[in-house]
Order: sequence, then structure tokens, then C-alpha cells
Amino acid sequence: MDREELSKRIKTLEDKMKLVSKILENMREGVLVFDEHGTVLASNPAFFEITGLCPEDLYGKDLVSLDLKWEGFPTFWEVMEVVEDEGLWRGEVWGVHKKGSIFTCEVMLLKVEKGRYAAIFLDTTDRRSLEASLRSLAYYDTLTGLPNRALLYDHLAQVVFKAKGKNRRVAVIFLDIDNFKLINDTLGHEVGDSLLKSFSHRLISHFPKNTMVARFGSDEFVVVVDSVDSVEDVEELVSGFIKNVTTPFFIEGQKIYITVTAGISVYPMDGSDPQTLLRNADIAMHHAKELGKSSYKFFTDDLNIKVSERFTLEAELRDALEKEEFVLYYQPQFDLGTSQMVGVEALIRWHHPDKGLLLPGRFIQVAEESDLIIPLGEWILRRACIDGMKLLEEGFPLKVAVNISANQLSSGNFLNRLKEILRETGFDPNYLEIEITESALMKNKQLAAEVLSELKAMGVTIAIDDFGTSYSSLNYLKYFPVDKLKIDRSFIGDIISDPNDVAIATTIIAIAHNLGLKATAEGVENEEQLIFLKLWQCDEAQGFYFSPPVTFDSLAEMLRNKNFRIKGV
Repeated sequence: MDREELSKRIKTLEDKMKLVSKILENMREGVLVFDEHGTVLASNPAFFEITGLCPEDLYGKDLVSLDLKWEGFPTFWEVMEVVEDEGLWRGEVWGVHKKGSIFTCEVMLLKVEKGRYAAIFLDTTDRRSLEASLRSLAYYDTLTGLPNRALLYDHLAQVVFKAKGKNRRVAVIFLDIDNFKLINDTLGHEVGDSLLKSFSHRLISHFPKNTMVARFGSDEFVVVVDSVDSVEDVEELVSGFIKNVTTPFFIEGQKIYITVTAGISVYPMDGSDPQTLLRNADIAMHHAKELGKSSYKFFTDDLNIKVSERFTLEAELRDALEKEEFVLYYQPQFDLGTSQMVGVEALIRWHHPDKGLLLPGRFIQVAEESDLIIPLGEWILRRACIDGMKLLEEGFPLKVAVNISANQLSSGNFLNRLKEILRETGFDPNYLEIEITESALMKNKQLAAEVLSELKAMGVTIAIDDFGTSYSSLNYLKYFPVDKLKIDRSFIGDIISDPNDVAIATTIIAIAHNLGLKATAEGVENEEQLIFLKLWQCDEAQGFYFSPPVTFDSLAEMLRNKNFRIKGV
């Protein structure tokens, strides 16, 4: 080979070296070149950035001295055995940055030539950090830092699996802060959030270490005790916490007292899977609420029977909707000034194929707790508008009052469906009256105000049903375009003999009149009650004294024959 050819080859090699050097300098991946003894021969800037090392820390040093952790292998030399056998190894490596932080890399080790090896490091530290953050968001509550519902289910499934076959019991405790919504509404959500944090700390400190404490919902928490010696031990834990939590919380300079209600289910007696155990503990908690505040209840066989009956009833309700087994009855409403019938309230009944005619008290709560209240409520509205239209066509211009639930109001599609029903039936909205309870209004004040305002603009009359039995705050009345307050029957029954009922009923009438609203009394059953209501200038009344709820055909027939009259007083 002559000198000129040699020079050309050298020049070509130099160019290739410059190119390789340029590439290595600008690579995001760190590169190490080392010999069969693990001695580092060369590296690029990216590796220095990943590890925080400098050339003096690296060149001529043994790769083992870097103290890297190799995925699946205790030592670097065991990784090298794979490289020797297969020519390549891929895996994950952990190390400590010179500044003290942990870094992670995806690494490829390969044999370049005899006695020469290369390692390529792809930094995954940020990605792992992001994955950890996402996992935290997916499995932990952002407010309290407690495990959330998803992690609770995973943990409970593992605990139950381990308990199977070992004759071990697992307790699931479902806790709910009583009247927490009232705290949010009166003191503000910031105070409510701070209270939830403090409550979670107190919860963790009360129960044994390594006990799962999770936030299940807004003010609902779940505790999983995974090794229960006796039911009495669980009862002692729960009753102790219920007493403990009555000690006031100090939030932003305010002393706040709370009470807690709890329900308890125990594996394996009350369920063999997380869903059943949680559901039964929740059911027990709701039954405990019937006992009052600061109470707890175990899930029992009696409750289990009730649960079974509930699910049977829910299935039958679904069939009843498809088979149209429901019917509306109507109870007349009278103007006490003119003694004329001015409206009717639509009341649903169920023609059960086996149990006969069922009143709403037997099934409406199940419809509310499931998704059935939406289609059932829509059926009631449509049927009431059809019947109201028939009354108008026969010359009986009566308002038809329909009860609307909180779930219907907040469904998001209520107004559109109502407008469609009015358009399809041809019923004049000026003859439609919507009855809504106080609790339904307060569930979402802003949404309720928007919906009621649009109803009012359509000409629909709005009445607050069972007034005086729930929030009874005069403050909220200014938010809603209400036309009428309905005095609950519980205040009418003893209105002649009970001074408290007298005071409440007369106050509601006065409130209504001072706000330019009408007052309607429910549950009028005798002449004395009617005389009282007339004397106190109550506007309207309904009840068995005038007429029980009747079918539409009976209502129409009685109207034609003019059989509806207020009896002489």
C-alpha cells in the first residue's frame, strides 16, 4: 500500500471518528465503553449528566465501583455472563446521582469486539417519577392522602384472599360524618376540607398500625381490620372511636363538634368478596343512622334478608316499568276562600301482580336509590300531562301537581325531557305544578335555582313540598322562584291540641303570605282542622276530609257529576 492510499484511509478513519464523536457528544443516551475487567475506557457527556460524575471519577475506574443495581441480578459480573453467552443484555438499572438523588435507566449492554464492551443508558428518572405521581393520583385521595376507593378494593381483595382457609376474620368498618354537608354549607368548603384532613389523622391514630384506612367518598371512610380475634374487639375499636371523635376539632380558630355513624361487616359471615363486604357495611351504617347520631351497627341476618328483598323489589320495579303496571291516583286540592277545587296532586300506585295495589312508601325509596327514579319520574310526568290534557278538554281547568325528586332535578336532562313531554301531550305548562322537597332544593342550590327559573319562565307553578320537615331556612327561599309552601301533614294532625303544631303551621302560613306565596295544608282529616286553617287564612288544602286519592276515571266522573264539594263549616 503506497503512502497516498494510506493517507486516504487514515483520513477516512479520522472522519469516521469525528462523526462518531459528534454523535456521542449529542446523544441523549449515556454511553460507556469498558474492557473485560470492567475498567471504563470512555464515555460521553450524557452519561456524566445522568450520574453527576466527571471524567476523573470515571476513567480508569472499575465499573463495579459505581454501585449500580442491575435489574434481576445481584452483581454486574452476573450480567456480563449473559452478555458473553448471548452477546446482549437489556434491563433496568438504578443508581445514586452524585448530588444524592436516585436515577433510573433502561440499559443495553453489548459486546463490541473481543475485550471491548459498550453500555447505553437511557435516562428514565423523570418517566418513573411521573409514573409514581400518576399511580399516587390513581390510588390516593388528593385531599387527605389516604388510599382511595380503587386501592381499598385491591387491598381488601388481597386481605380476603389471605384470610381464606386460615380461619381468620376480616372486619370492614364504614364510617360517615353526620351532617357534614351542613358544615360545608354554613362554614364553607375550605373549613370542610380542613376538617376532613384532621378527621383522617384522628382515624389513623385510633386504629392499630398497618390497618388500612381509606377515604371512600365525600365524608365517607372505610377501615379494614385484617386480623380480627373476636367481634367484641371490633366493637370496642368502633365504639371507642365514636366516643373519641366527639372531642372538638379546632379548625381555623373555630371549635367544631362532629358525630360519626358506623356500619360493620365481618368476613366470612357477611360476605366473601370486597364488593359484598363493603356494600353490607354501608347498609349497616345506613341502618345505624336510623338509631340516631353517634351510633354503630353490625350487618346481621335480618339486614341480609332486607337486602335480598330490596334487590328482588328492584328487579320487579324494572319489570313493572316495562309492563306498565303503574297507575296514577289524584287527590283534589281546594281553595279555602272560594271552596272550589283548583287542582289535583298526582300520586303513583303500583298494581303488583302478587301483592296487589302498593303505595309509594313500599317502593319509591328503592327507585330513588337505584337508577329507576329517572324513568319512573318521567312516566309519572307524561301520564299526569296526558290526564291533565283530558281534564282541560272536558272543561275542567285544574292544576296537576307532580312530585319531582332530587335525582330527577339533577339528572341534567330534566328540562329537555319535560319540554318534550309538554310538546307531545299538548298540555299547557300553566296548569302544571312541580312539587319539590326542601332537601332536593338544597342538594345543589345553583342547579336547582337555574332549573326552577326556567320552569317559572315556562309558566310552571313551583311548590315546596313537606315544608318545615327539613332545612326550613328562610335564607334559601330567596334563591328560588317559589309560588307555594305546602305544610306537611305531620303539623296538621294535632293542630287543634298541640301548641307546637299550632305555632309551626301558623308561622308557615305567615311566612308564605309575607313572601307573596300561597300556603297549602296537607293531610286535612276533620272539620276542626279545616276551621282552624280557614281562620288563619290558609289558601289551599287537601286531605281525606275532602277526598282520598282516586283514579283518573273516578276523578273525571265526580267532576262531571259535581260531587266534589267542601262540606259546610
